[in-house]
Amino acid sequence: MTRRGALLLSGILLAACVAPPPPVSLPSVAVTAAPNTTTAALRAAAAAFSAPGKLQGRPSLAALAVAQLEYLAVELPSGRVSGDIGMIAPMLQAARSEVRTWLGIDEAVPPQQVIDAMAAAAAAPGGEPAAPGQIPAGLSSAGAVEMWRRLGAMPRLPQANAATRMALRYWEFGPLEDFDIGFLRR
Repeated sequence: MTRRGALLLSGILLAACVAPPPPVSLPSVAVTAAPNTTTAALRAAAAAFSAPGKLQGRPSLAALAVAQLEYLAVELPSGRVSGDIGMIAPMLQAARSEVRTWLGIDEAVPPQQVIDAMAAAAAAPGGEPAAPGQIPAGLSSAGAVEMWRRLGAMPRLPQANAATRMALRYWEFGPLEDFDIGFLRR
C-alpha cells in the first residue's frame, strides 16, 4: 500500500469513528399536529422557511421555526431518528449556519441552548412584548431585542428553505430515485 493510500484509509477510518453530537430535544410548544417530533419539526420548518412572508410581524412563529431547524440539523444527521440521509445532512448544517448568521448567533453556541431560548421566547408569559426577556444575554451578538425584531421580519433564507423542503420530501417519500428515460426513444 502506498503512503497516499494509507493516509486515505486512515482518514476514512477516523471519519467513521466520529461520534454524533449529543441528542437534543424539542419542547412541546414547537411540536404540534404530527405523529412524532421529527415529522412535526420538518413540516412546520419547511412551511415557515418556504413562505417567510406569512411570518412577518409574527416573531414567535419564526422563533419556533429556528428551534425546529436546530433540532433537525442535529437529530437527522445523527442517525438517531432515521437512517442515512445523504446530502441532506450538509444542507441542514448550511441552513443552520445561514440562520445563525442572520440572527447573530455564534456557531459555538450549543444547539439545545438555541432551541430552549427560541421556544421559551415563543411561549413567553405576557406574549410578544415579554419575549425578548426570555432570550439569554449573549445568545446573539445583536442582543435579544434586535434578534426578536429580526425574527419578526424574517427574510427569504434560501438554504433554510431548500434544506427543510428537501428533508421533508426525503422523510415522507424516501430518497430521490434516478429516472431512466432511455425507454423514451422515437
